[in-house]
Amino acid sequence: MRGKGRSWMLWLCVPVLLVLAGVVGMAIIDSSGIKARVLADVAGYGSESAGATSFVKGHSGASARSGFSVAACEKLVRLKPTDPSAHVLLGNAYADMGRTQEAVACYKEALTLDPDCFEAHLGMGKAHFACGAYPEAVASCQRALQLRPGSADAHLSLGLALSNAGKYDEAMQAFQRAKELDPAIVETQVLTGKAYLQAGMCAQAIECFKDAVQTDQQHAQAYFNLGRAYLRVGEKGLAIEQERILQDLDPRLASQLSQLINQ
Repeated sequence: MRGKGRSWMLWLCVPVLLVLAGVVGMAIIDSSGIKARVLADVAGYGSESAGATSFVKGHSGASARSGFSVAACEKLVRLKPTDPSAHVLLGNAYADMGRTQEAVACYKEALTLDPDCFEAHLGMGKAHFACGAYPEAVASCQRALQLRPGSADAHLSLGLALSNAGKYDEAMQAFQRAKELDPAIVETQVLTGKAYLQAGMCAQAIECFKDAVQTDQQHAQAYFNLGRAYLRVGEKGLAIEQERILQDLDPRLASQLSQLINQ
């Protein structure tokens, strides 16, 4: 009887274990497909790609498992081919690996299934941005914001696309809205500063970078760009101060700023 009892208990536990496995599997997909994507999008669209990579690796171990993420999401699509969110997750995983065209195809499939899928429109906007198709990126991000106007991520992505399209005033409005919605996004401050700097508005750029380093005193990109901005206005001594701070935070960026100072 004891053997039969143990056998009965084992069969009872199997469905429970399967459910738990499914939950864990979805958590992995969510971590690799969404969290890593968001971090990559926020950090990786700047010009200093090496620093962006460091940021992503430092904040999410999931990005290192992007190959696993693709395999998991491909399996999810096979299991749920009519679920637009499954296609979005796969698109995000492809985007993490730089497989932009495959990501676009996934987002298109999601939008075929659900034309009002916010995540698909936003993903499409970011994919267009990665390809340098800035007008298309702007259109996709604007559509995403029509569906979810309170998304800081969408406003941030719209600002990036507008800035690269040369529409600096509109870009800075989008960055400001993103900051209002999520004040913790230091990248918003840095990107706003870059837009001001590119537009020749150095005083505003300096304020943005100063805000960023005040928010996150370990943010190397903010110190680097603050140093650049100080050089633009002839404040070489203040630029040197940023270079000294960077020596501890990021020697590579410190060296780059030092070269700019000594030109």
